[in-house]
Parts: sequence; C-alpha cells; structure tokens
Amino acid sequence: MPQKQVKIVLITGYLGAGKTTLLNNILANNEGIRAAVIVNDIGEVNVDAALIKQGGLTQTDELIPLTNGCICCTLSDDLARQLDGIANSGDFDYIVIEASGICEPIPIAYTIARFCDESRYTEGAPLALDNIVAVVDADRMFDEFDGGRDLLDKDIDDEDIEALLVQQLEFCTTVILNKSDLVTSGQIDELKALVRSLQKDAVIVEATQCDVPMDEILDTGRFDFNAAYESAAWLDAMEHPEEHEDPEVLEYDIATFVYRRRRPFDIDALADYVGTWPREVIRTKGQIWAVQDPDMSYLFEQVGHQVRLMENGLFVASAPEDELRALIENEPELLTEWDPVLGDRMTKLVVIGRHMDRAALEAGLDACLADWNPER
Repeated sequence: MPQKQVKIVLITGYLGAGKTTLLNNILANNEGIRAAVIVNDIGEVNVDAALIKQGGLTQTDELIPLTNGCICCTLSDDLARQLDGIANSGDFDYIVIEASGICEPIPIAYTIARFCDESRYTEGAPLALDNIVAVVDADRMFDEFDGGRDLLDKDIDDEDIEALLVQQLEFCTTVILNKSDLVTSGQIDELKALVRSLQKDAVIVEATQCDVPMDEILDTGRFDFNAAYESAAWLDAMEHPEEHEDPEVLEYDIATFVYRRRRPFDIDALADYVGTWPREVIRTKGQIWAVQDPDMSYLFEQVGHQVRLMENGLFVASAPEDELRALIENEPELLTEWDPVLGDRMTKLVVIGRHMDRAALEAGLDACLADWNPER
C-alpha cells in the first residue's frame, strides 16, 4: 500500500520578519499534525533551532538543524538527504523548512521540486512541495520602500535586504504581512499594492505575531514550480509587452512599463547611469543587448542600487544561416519580434517603481545607447 504523501512548506523572509514565530505557531497546533522541521542558519550555531526547541516543538515533532551554510547552495545535498530520510520514515505528515533570512527561494525550491519529481517514482512521489510562504515585516517593508529608517543589519546592507525582499516576494505562493498592527490600514493597502506590483498571484494574509489560520499555510495545494515562477510581475510584463506600451499605473502611483530598443547599449555608459539610478525604481529586469558583445544576450537585474549583469545565451540571429533556418522552423514564435536586419537582437527591460518619471528614465537609458552598424 503506498504510504501517505508528506507535504512540504518552505518559509522564507528576511531577518526578523517572523519566520520562527510562524514556525512555532505551526508546531503548537492542536490538530495532531506531526511535523519534521528543517531549520537553516548561516552561522555555526543555529539560533533559530534553539528558539524552536523552547517554543512549539512537541514529542511528535522532530527538529533538524542545518548550519554553517545555505540550503540554496552549499547545503543542498544535505537538504536532499534529510528529505529522503524523512520521506522513508513514515513518521510525519509535514515537513516545514525555515530558510535562512539571506537565502534566495528559487534554488531551494528547485532542489525540493527535483526531489519530489513524480517521474522518479512508480507509485507517486512520497513528498510534495505544497506552499512557499514569504513572511514580511509590514512596518519594515513600508519604511524600506518609503525611504524611511535605516535597515542595516550586522552582516547585511540595505541593498541586500531590498534585493532579498523582492526575490522572496517574486517567488512564493503565500505572503504574510506580519506585524500589521504596527502600520495603519492605509499603509497595509499600500503594501498590498506594492506586493502586487512584484507578485501578481500569491495569496496575501495580514497577521500579528504570525497568527495565521493553518489552512493558509498547510495543505493548500498552491505550489506549482512553473506557475510560481511565472507569477513574478516582471515576467508577465516581459511576455506581454504589448499590454505595457503605456505604463500600467496601479494604486499609490505604482507603475510598470517596458523599455524596448533596437540599438545596443554601451555597457560602460549604462554602468555609470545605473550608479545614479533613482530610488523610485523598485525593480528592473530583462534582456540587454550590448555593443561590446553584440551576439550575446545579457540578463540585467536591478533592485535598488544592487545590479547584476550576466550572459544569457547567444541571440538566435547570430547562428549560421542553415542553423538559423532550422531554429526558426522548429520555433516559429521567434518571428513574433523578429527584425529583418537585426533578428532577435534587442533590449527589453521591465521597470517597476513608485512616483517614477518615465520620460526621464527613458532619456537616461537612451543616452547610454551606442551607435550600431549591422554591417560592421
């Protein structure tokens, strides 16, 4: 007889948001749920594990600390081994994973989803990732995006916190606006609009002390890897640029628009301009065409003043003629934005922000464009 599938809940959120409080609330449930708890802390001593032992952990629960590394990278193999052991034990209904406050959620979810892949099993996977919960300190988030108090932590600067917050919101299925008692109802509404500007599908729950109904956390059936990835607002705008020709203005003057150009950037000029990026821009992500390497598509990602640029594969138009014909034949959708001279070479960036001056931003970006002769 196949054993009952064990559901997994992944809890993310930056330091102090309330992840451990939520975890203790789950463990203190009176519904007879048996939970295995995996807690990740970057330091050699797992502080959260000690707090959980003092909190809701019962004799039917088990605590597994993973320390001195991050489960999204150096401890991913350890995580897989622990999942395997728990799945084979038959002792638990749920696995609750509390990620470190500085972990990005996508690599962790990928590790879990790969382990839970149904195709590996003849009678169904023993584990299923059910929910990714992003816990947000509502008071701190409001300050962060309102240019308020300093958010510096011992080992993390404000740009890192802002970047992590955006990444955690973009890839989740449930958002808990914790400490909602510390902000006004109007500020809560504004925070919800901010969340929606980054994440279009996740369920948003207001909470104090992470007191949340268990049916918002456990056995939700909300997670699907592709759906969670595509729920990021920037990706939706990237895939449907025609809907963003005019900036989509949400509540509280939050807006998004798509910047598209058929001329390459001078990367040095762009780097200088991004150094003066206005704080009103919350998030920018997309494809960059650079004159320094015109055959390569680059992924550009910006949160606050934190910027990343990385190779993202060659443009299709750079392929030899025979390969190009075969590629287009196999993927005719490539012709949707195909230019007869430039092919698929272009820059396409999604910009999300508050109180943005779109004209000024576009003028600043346009000034970074290089002269381009496709014949050279």
